[in-house]
Amino acid sequence: MAKIGRNEPCPCGSGKKYKQCCLAKNATERTAARVADPLPHHHPRLCQDCNAEVDAAANAVIALIEQGKLDHAERAAHVLVDRWPDVHDGYDCLAMVAQAKGDNRLAADYYRKVIAFARKDPDLYDPGFVDYFQDSINRLQPASVGALPPHPRDI
Repeated sequence: MAKIGRNEPCPCGSGKKYKQCCLAKNATERTAARVADPLPHHHPRLCQDCNAEVDAAANAVIALIEQGKLDHAERAAHVLVDRWPDVHDGYDCLAMVAQAKGDNRLAADYYRKVIAFARKDPDLYDPGFVDYFQDSINRLQPASVGALPPHPRDI
């Protein structure tokens, strides 16, 4: 279907220009269709394009943190979590923001969520992944508060 120019006659037959007739209605319908039919679900660990998008979004959050724009970084990290809820990167970014804001308890809680991803799908993560984030938690909180309970497979 050819694109209709704004100044062309409206295809509905009203005799008006498209921009003065159905342009706004059609734009609203296209927007509603995009919202109702979101992007297909891709797991970034399996989809190269999604992985690149997640990396770019996470790097943008880190850049905002480095610039001291912590509120912007936090909003961007929440977008990352909302867009890709099944990967750890958004929670890692939220932890970095919380840590930069001095909220070590919240940062540790977000790092625990990161660890939960690795425990849920251990085949997708490097062997030292959990230990790295557990060390981060231990640095943020005393051992009695920050230590994770042992994983059932470790008991």
